[in-house]
Amino acid sequence: MTRDDLEDAAALSGELGYPTDTAHVRARFDALDGRAEHGLLVAEDGGGGGGWIHVHDDWTLESGRMAELLGLVVREARRGAGIGRALVAEAERWAAARGCTRLRVRSNVVRERTHRFYDGLGFRRVKSQQVFDKELG
Repeated sequence: MTRDDLEDAAALSGELGYPTDTAHVRARFDALDGRAEHGLLVAEDGGGGGGWIHVHDDWTLESGRMAELLGLVVREARRGAGIGRALVAEAERWAAARGCTRLRVRSNVVRERTHRFYDGLGFRRVKSQQVFDKELG
């Protein structure tokens, strides 16, 4: 992903259910760009952004090293065309090249089509959980 992709990334974030604007995406991108533990990849589709994926290489005390997909979205009109599959494959290569032996993704319980997508890619469901947020400041 480059700064040239950020307008499309913002629009796609809205399609994912996280409406935002290019200025906010640019600020987030600037905070992440150059951080080796974050992979931000895009799929070009006819001159525009067909989709993007964000993968993170992380260590945890209890589980060790793994990569996690933090976000994946494909333009709604192009879903089912293999773009998501290609983005996940690139994220897998990125993670394996960094020494990660596992790739995790979390998905909202209401995203049944997404669950079938990950099932079809060989991911296995290992647990259900609740997510808690607390605003700070």
